[in-house]
Amino acid sequence: MQTSRTTAVVETGDGQCPLVHEMLVLDAWLVRRLDERRYRRISRDLVTDLLVALRMEALGDLGIYPAVDEREPGWSFIQPITTSHFSAHYFANPGGRPHVRIDAYSCASVDCAALIAVCHEHLELDDWHACFIERHLDRPQERRVLELGGSGATILSVRRLPAAAVASGVRETAASDMPSRHPPRDPSAADPAATRRASAPATSRR
Repeated sequence: MQTSRTTAVVETGDGQCPLVHEMLVLDAWLVRRLDERRYRRISRDLVTDLLVALRMEALGDLGIYPAVDEREPGWSFIQPITTSHFSAHYFANPGGRPHVRIDAYSCASVDCAALIAVCHEHLELDDWHACFIERHLDRPQERRVLELGGSGATILSVRRLPAAAVASGVRETAASDMPSRHPPRDPSAADPAATRRASAPATSRR
């Protein structure tokens, strides 16, 4: 699936620099665990082919970081590219299903199908879910989000979120719909006097 290209123009000191801001966020189960002895080679090969798919070049060195918690083996990497980046976190998940979380943020137009095909070639994707985000800072009403689902290299479903929900969803849910991490506070629990006042019989006032 080739997404349509939208160009954002950024003012610079010597003129205008046309950029796009598009991102694929991929959460995928894997068919089998990756060979952790080859974690550097796997990361480098994946990044190399992602750069080719996006027609981009690396901005700096690829950083690869093995997990330090033995209870959650795996590794992470991040590759800076021009005004954007690739990052991934692989979870071996012993006793469960291995999975990977990948963010591909690009200033070139993102071909979702091509990126997913590259990830499948190197990681063997099983079932997965993803979001494609077309980012806008100065025109939030034009922000576009697609929800994708699939298996392996195949995209099985695409759903576009309504523009109104994309533009106002955070503001709508932040105040009233976000679940609280703490139960409602009972003022009387911390104030014995309030408890006594609440339980005292009412008296008539003259």
